[in-house]
Amino acid sequence: MDFTLTPEPCYFADDALDVSKEQPVDLDFTLPDYCADVEKIFKCTVTPEVYSINSGGGQLTVEGASLVRVLYCSVDKKNLRCAEQTLPFSVAFNLSNDIEDFVTSVKAKTEYVNCKAVSPRRLQIHGAVSLNVKARVRKPSQIYKSENNDTLQTDIRKTKVSELVSLQSEVFSVSESITVNAKAPVSTVLRSEVKTMLTDASAVGNRLLLKGELTLCMLYNSDYKGEIPEQLTYVFPFVHNMDCEGVGESSLREIDLSLLSFDTRLKSDIGSENPLIILEAKLCACVACRKETEVSYISDAYSTAVDTELEFVPLTLESAVLPKISNIMSKATLSLGEQKITRVIDIFCDNVTVKPYISDKLRLSGKANFCILALDENNELTYIERSADIENEENLAQSFSYCSDITSMIKSLSYRLTENNSMELRAEIYILSKLVRTENIQAVSKVEDVGVPDDDDNCALTLYFAQEGESLWDISKRYRTDKNALCLENGIDDTKLSDKMLLLIPKV
Repeated sequence: MDFTLTPEPCYFADDALDVSKEQPVDLDFTLPDYCADVEKIFKCTVTPEVYSINSGGGQLTVEGASLVRVLYCSVDKKNLRCAEQTLPFSVAFNLSNDIEDFVTSVKAKTEYVNCKAVSPRRLQIHGAVSLNVKARVRKPSQIYKSENNDTLQTDIRKTKVSELVSLQSEVFSVSESITVNAKAPVSTVLRSEVKTMLTDASAVGNRLLLKGELTLCMLYNSDYKGEIPEQLTYVFPFVHNMDCEGVGESSLREIDLSLLSFDTRLKSDIGSENPLIILEAKLCACVACRKETEVSYISDAYSTAVDTELEFVPLTLESAVLPKISNIMSKATLSLGEQKITRVIDIFCDNVTVKPYISDKLRLSGKANFCILALDENNELTYIERSADIENEENLAQSFSYCSDITSMIKSLSYRLTENNSMELRAEIYILSKLVRTENIQAVSKVEDVGVPDDDDNCALTLYFAQEGESLWDISKRYRTDKNALCLENGIDDTKLSDKMLLLIPKV
């Protein structure tokens, strides 16, 4: 016979799909008639954008496009120009048939890009973007408990876990009209980027109110000939209310807010020389709600009446999950080379890579690549790229097993030109990560009766000379007696003996 064990689920998040695919960017591009001839290419960027995520037929399909933008200097060496092209893509990922009720997140990034001018009006561009797709599900780990049985002895242990209450995601749009005041009229957008940041999240019943900020950074040409390009930075808040089952009963929320795509366009404003800038952004919020709880599991078992065989299941439980925000102030002195720089037109960061190292401290290490558009002493346009190291170390109040889900961005930039043609750069870097502590356990999942033991010992009572530190559970299991009866007979309640002593082993 088998002893009855009842399974009780403990839920956690499982990556049913976690895969990356590269999408090539190959473009033979002839400049439109309205674009000036290329004298020198400064910067070529490829920005992957995700328009839609659809599932069906055992596949997950991501539709999007790669926006290719080339910043270059025209033949007069004084005017900054931009040429752009959009390359649509559709990438399919295979899903297992048994995956249901999953939450999808897509992270798109540029792997590399190379650009060269074959002629003053023809460009060849080669590169690649990558799409990392995760499909996460709420999955149970079965932890078994025994029903009442007079002969089955179980060693019950308890451990704290951070149990997943719910897992949900939602895609939503944000739109804003921006008036450029006290600036030269906008004619052509040369560069634009959007940053998104979550500022607050509050639960009301089964709804989650998300508050955040979108920051638009733009470089543009005006209608005035000979004008130096203008910079624009605009920050505006947004609010989104999403359904989120179980958010009210959770004690911890992991919120991943990512920018899928954005579009900026100009719209004429009647009665004003300046057109409106229309910004439309598509965001995705992935929310994991957790609660801190305690679970019990059977670490060992035996029967006082029969021989038994045990089956174990290995479990990795998340005992603590902590979202971690790190704001790092990074300072660097960048040499600008031999060419004397008289004025910086634009400075931005096109790539930030950060890796975590965890022990009793959290160490973040990486690099940031800064792009500088400037005027030299001859009042001609020049372009410089420099990288700076990122290093930060923080003490941790408790131990963790690993750090994951790193998201990083440059929150703000400031600089100062020095006399030796260098730049003192100060960057505020925002890093969002997740600290996780795990516990590996072996839990009993089945107890099988393998027969009545051969036992010639008919003594009603056995004497045993126990040593210091011996486990009362091990002694009870060796003599097939009831552990509670052993403790009651000898007037002890510890799990281990603190000293040598003579034990009376009762017969069950």
